[in-house]
This record gives sequence, C-alpha cells and structure tokens, in this order.
Amino acid sequence: MLKMAVIGDKETCLPFRGVGVEGIVCEKTEEVKKILRQRFEEGYGVIFIAESLAAECLEMIEELTEKRSMPIITIIPDFLKKSPGITESRLKNWLRRAVGIDISKMRD
Repeated sequence: MLKMAVIGDKETCLPFRGVGVEGIVCEKTEEVKKILRQRFEEGYGVIFIAESLAAECLEMIEELTEKRSMPIITIIPDFLKKSPGITESRLKNWLRRAVGIDISKMRD
C-alpha cells in the first residue's frame, strides 16, 4: 500500500492523522521544501500540502510533478487561509498548458 502524508499547520494535519495519514506540522518554507522533496523520493503515493505553505513553494511543486506522475501532490485548503486561490491558479495553469490559451478569459 502506498504511503500518504499531509504537510500543514496543526489544525490541518489533525483530521488526516485520525485516518492514518502521516501528519507533518510545518511552518517554514525551507523546511517545507526539504520535507516535500524527501517524501517525493521515499515512494509516497499521495502528498497533501496546505494551501498557505504551497503558495510559498509552488514552483518546486510544479517542478516535482513534471518529473514523475507519482506521488500525487495535492494542495488542500487549510485553517490559516493565508493564500486562498492557489489551487484555482494551479488548475488554470494546467488548462493553459493543455489547451494552449487561457480559456478562463474567453467570453460568450
């Protein structure tokens, strides 16, 4: 079975720990990057990362996900709500790459 981890603040990690997901409480960007890279290399299947932390290392997340399809790195909302909209922005970037244009700016 593939391992799963969540990187975030204490309140974000707590529910995941209740269902057996490794919870890693983290606040500093450099620490997040180090942990994310370690989990990426250690054969994890899914890594959840809180939106406020992902905002600070989005470039690295994109770089890692372009290398391999596993693990899946999923950005989730967190209780801090410092950086709402990161997930939406990431999805728009994927669509722009896939389609070749920014379809969110198209109008009827």
